[in-house]
Amino acid sequence: MSTSITIKSLSKHYPAMGGSGGGGITKAVDDISLTINAGDLFFLLGPSGCGKTTLLRMIAGFIMPTAGKILFNDRDITHMPANKRNTGMVFQSYALWPHMTVLQNVAFGLSVRKIPKAEREERALEALKAVRMDPYAHRKPNQLSGGQQQRVSLARALVVRPDVLLLDEPLSNLDAKLRLEMRHEIRRLCTETGITTVYVTHDQKEALSMADQIAVLDMGHIAQIGMPRDLYNRPSSRFVADFLGETNFLQAEVTGNSNGSLTLESSAGPLTSTAFDHTNPPNKGGVTCSVRPEALRISSGDDHNSLSGKVLETIYLGEMAQHIVELRGDQRVKIFELHPPVTNRANDDITLSVNPDDVVVLAD
Repeated sequence: MSTSITIKSLSKHYPAMGGSGGGGITKAVDDISLTINAGDLFFLLGPSGCGKTTLLRMIAGFIMPTAGKILFNDRDITHMPANKRNTGMVFQSYALWPHMTVLQNVAFGLSVRKIPKAEREERALEALKAVRMDPYAHRKPNQLSGGQQQRVSLARALVVRPDVLLLDEPLSNLDAKLRLEMRHEIRRLCTETGITTVYVTHDQKEALSMADQIAVLDMGHIAQIGMPRDLYNRPSSRFVADFLGETNFLQAEVTGNSNGSLTLESSAGPLTSTAFDHTNPPNKGGVTCSVRPEALRISSGDDHNSLSGKVLETIYLGEMAQHIVELRGDQRVKIFELHPPVTNRANDDITLSVNPDDVVVLAD
């Protein structure tokens, strides 16, 4: 049976560095609550220093919290030693013993658990097969590529049959091609084993392409939790919109709200939005809208939300062209044009349009 994780009002505070007399604290993690469903591949995503690794290490038992609780299913493991939690950890560095063979590295955790030798070898080979590394069982780590070493690290974490698998930026040391390959492998393993997995990264593409659920962290707090598509298409704040890929921010004034649509007036022209919090719609006044570059289309001017402008710059990228367009009111936006019919639109006068469902009115 898979394990759910419940985190209740969890905090980790440290004394502030450089102060005299003990004044002030640093809140690495501050009053975080969330639930990770059993069997999910759950991502903790955010910039450096946001608290994601601290949170992961509290789940692992390497760091004790200042306040709050951690539950595996209904079992309180908040202050339980790390070796009693039955978690598997995969680090950014592969942390393999160089003098041991691949098989010995994978079996090491079973030796610590006093598993009989015959069973150790059988389970270690089974784990290596799961990550497709069994042909390399008798090699030393220095005879393997970076991607192969990371697969061995995964096998070592899986061989103990953990209730929870914890991954701390496991792909950051790999080149781009290997990262793509390992994303697929980790997703496959999590699906096949059904192990609840918590994965820390600052890489938005990694999170969007792999996760069941994502928690975006900012300064020790959760900025937003949701499914990848929901977070990308419906960010709740400027921080989340900006962190999860490229976007354009348009300042606008709310001028009306009827039939589930907001009417807005921006310096670039009038806009209509259906992408806002319908339970708490913004009152008349200033708001910030997020519009993704791929949501802006070059049009004839007859569509919804037509905005006129001049192309200042074009970068041709093969499958698409990236344009910088200056709209009315000196508002500049970036747009992505897929399969562009011309390679350079610089100095062209164009009209852009955007679907009302892609004009996201942010909460802050």
